[in-house]
Amino acid sequence: MSAICNVNEDFLQDTKMISEDYISKEAIGSSAWKGPLSKKHNKAILATFILALTLSIATNKNFYSTSEDTDSSSNSNMFAYSDEHVTDIDDSVPLTQAYGITSNKDKTRQMENYDDSLPDADLADSDAQLDKEVSALAKKIDKDQSSDIDTKWVTESVQRGDNISSLFEDLNIPAATLMTILDTDKSLAKRINSLKIGENLSFLVDGKGELLVFIKPISDKEQLRFYKTDKSGNYTVVKERLGSYEMDDDATSQAKLMASKEAPDAKTAATASASKTDTAKDTKVAAVKDEPVQEMSAAKRGRLVLVNIGKGESFSTAANKAGITYTEINKILQMFKGKIQFSRNIRAGDSMRVLFTESKGKGKICAVEFTLSRGGKVASYLNTADGKYYDERGLKPARSAGFARFPFHSRVRVTSPFNPRRLHPVTGRVRPHNGVDFGMPVGSLVSAPSDGVVDKAGFSRSAGYFIVLRHSSTVSTVYMHLSKLSVRPGQRVKQGATIARSGNTGISTGPHLHYEVRIGGRAVNPLRVKLDNQRVELNSKSRKAFAASIKKYKRELYQQSLMAKR
Repeated sequence: MSAICNVNEDFLQDTKMISEDYISKEAIGSSAWKGPLSKKHNKAILATFILALTLSIATNKNFYSTSEDTDSSSNSNMFAYSDEHVTDIDDSVPLTQAYGITSNKDKTRQMENYDDSLPDADLADSDAQLDKEVSALAKKIDKDQSSDIDTKWVTESVQRGDNISSLFEDLNIPAATLMTILDTDKSLAKRINSLKIGENLSFLVDGKGELLVFIKPISDKEQLRFYKTDKSGNYTVVKERLGSYEMDDDATSQAKLMASKEAPDAKTAATASASKTDTAKDTKVAAVKDEPVQEMSAAKRGRLVLVNIGKGESFSTAANKAGITYTEINKILQMFKGKIQFSRNIRAGDSMRVLFTESKGKGKICAVEFTLSRGGKVASYLNTADGKYYDERGLKPARSAGFARFPFHSRVRVTSPFNPRRLHPVTGRVRPHNGVDFGMPVGSLVSAPSDGVVDKAGFSRSAGYFIVLRHSSTVSTVYMHLSKLSVRPGQRVKQGATIARSGNTGISTGPHLHYEVRIGGRAVNPLRVKLDNQRVELNSKSRKAFAASIKKYKRELYQQSLMAKR
């Protein structure tokens, strides 16, 4: 029993000592005493206090008040709890957004990706560099001043609610150009502004977006034709019989030549300076590559010219060596836009046959046939009825569609229309929406609206998976935010063929297809522009005549006797 009592006394003694832990005066007075906490603990406490103070300053909006009374109350509130500053914060909202903290880098990134857009490099024609080089050589060597590319006739049909300004806006033609046309002859301004539903207005626009020719019907028998007369932007108007102006290649070349002239009132010095600058530019472009040696001159060639692409040889170099002028090479490049991607499809061992209408390679080109190792035979033939070039199945019945309005077959809604003057909701600046957004479920089929070549197919951070189709020398279409690509660059596609599936990739607010139509590199309204205006509606007799011409061309393309003897 005594043993148990001793144990309890010891336990109570230990418990008492534990509850009375203290630091004696002797220990505090000792020189070895350094306090209850180490230096590391003190530094951590100080850092925590400074961080808390900094956050309190950053998140206290009243701290930056200019009033002295507010300053004093804010400073006191920094260290005192107050219910007035307590707000409910949504857990789903980031703290930076809840407290109004933003990053300049994030703002810039949001501004850049606000619109559905692609870099110019992705929208540019893959053969653009080749086009520029050949066009420059055509000007320098062949003295052809009308070899500029990307010029297109476009027809706009007047619909309910249209006015002359909206029609120009649909084609992305500057308002200043419209004002210049209206000022050409102010007595005609009323007739220009007077529109009838169903009326067709024609525009000839070059690759820079400049209007070369504008045709406006004013009655059932007459029309006004405005055409650019010089580089300064002056226009002249003529009144003529309705439909009397042929919108063919010859008219296009003449309009481009007219628009490239110097203004009549330009100073001689300025003209000489400009001429000197142009010469320097041409020399610079030609100096990019050594000027090829022309082995067979155009004067010595036969009615049929055979071009063989050698190893390490470009298409333009091989064609020029065979006797094809750079002006003709440029024409062939434009002729096969939407059929051949020259930077990707032409390889060593491929060949081209060019047939002319007259002996010794004179007259017009009447047939061109490519034999490609990847792509087989691709040809284009002259239709003497209208002076244009078509493939073997180019002339279709009038009821067939040349260019489908929409790249899909399902019923969808427009979620964002074409608007080249759209204002940015934050900056207030003009940030154009260059296409039309169609709301559709992810995985919806996207088809080619017309025959063409896949110019680009890839991924962009803002546009997601995208495709650029080239349909002709001037017309291309763009598709963004796709979920799956069904084609590859350089591939030829037919109208109606599935090229992709719609999606929600890139910078996107929801599943939709962003669709653009570009003419000469400039965006136009896909819901309004008429793209099949150059399709010729021929009767059965005319189609049979063209078929007979093709049969003759095919036979002559392989007649060795038509080639020049070396």
